[in-house]
Amino acid sequence: MTRAVKISAPSRLHFGLLRFRQTNGDSFGGLGMMIDQPRVEVEIQTAKEWQAVGPQSNRALAFAQAVYQSHEHKNQAPLHLCVEKLPPAHSGLGTGTQLAFAVAFGIRQLFDLPSLTADQLAKSVGRGDRSAVGSHGFMHGGLIWETGQQQPGTLGTLSRRLAVPSDWRILLIRLPEGPGIHGDQERAAFSNLPPIPDEVTENLQRIAEQTVLPAIENADFDSFAQGIYDYGTLSGNCFASVQGGPFSSPAISELVSHLRNHGIQGVGQSSWGPTVFAFVKNKTEATALFDHLKQHQDFSTAEITITRPDNNGANQT
Repeated sequence: MTRAVKISAPSRLHFGLLRFRQTNGDSFGGLGMMIDQPRVEVEIQTAKEWQAVGPQSNRALAFAQAVYQSHEHKNQAPLHLCVEKLPPAHSGLGTGTQLAFAVAFGIRQLFDLPSLTADQLAKSVGRGDRSAVGSHGFMHGGLIWETGQQQPGTLGTLSRRLAVPSDWRILLIRLPEGPGIHGDQERAAFSNLPPIPDEVTENLQRIAEQTVLPAIENADFDSFAQGIYDYGTLSGNCFASVQGGPFSSPAISELVSHLRNHGIQGVGQSSWGPTVFAFVKNKTEATALFDHLKQHQDFSTAEITITRPDNNGANQT
């Protein structure tokens, strides 16, 4: 008898890394959060032969076969995978990790296997080499503060997870630019980047732990917005030798400056971009900002999505 499950996972915003790989002490670490839209949705069912359809179906199939090859999984029944929804790859939304985790998590649900930790799931599909925000976010949703890998090959330690006020809204703004740095280009970038100075890491920790996290706990939007901008800009400057500044292009820098001058303080670039995020207090402000950008000649062609925080993580639908 054919069995099927469908997994729905949120997207991830990444506000910036804490440090790069270290020879001694923790490596990486960072701050980010999960958002309700766009989502990754994958249906998995038993089949007579292996098959995958939908966007990035070959990648989904590779993740499924990696799960089968891991020591955590014993069943070898062929699968049919249907990727029903998927954000653009390499857009700064953590699409690869959410797809990988959706497949790995879905397979375990399909065969009624015991739950795994985020670290175990990451190992089964080869994710979490640097950032752990999307991995922990898949499991828990909300704002994720992870302080880095204690040992190479392990997932960064989840230090704090906080629910984000549900009234807050986020505009995702994507200018007509190419995908962010990824793959071999990303690996080369990390190998050539100078280390993040200790004082910068200390300042990033201070902003996260003394401004951003308390602001979430107290639903203090203004402090949160300023803290997110400060954190993202400081972390982004650590990539200046590759990006040319805290943002990946002059057009994105211009967009961020415009938003800030327009009174939107919680602005930044997610991961390598090209997605820019802008936080506002509520749905009314989100609609007003959407209309403003669409009426502006420099940004009228941008792809803009209004979304909200996701405090739940992935689920079986």
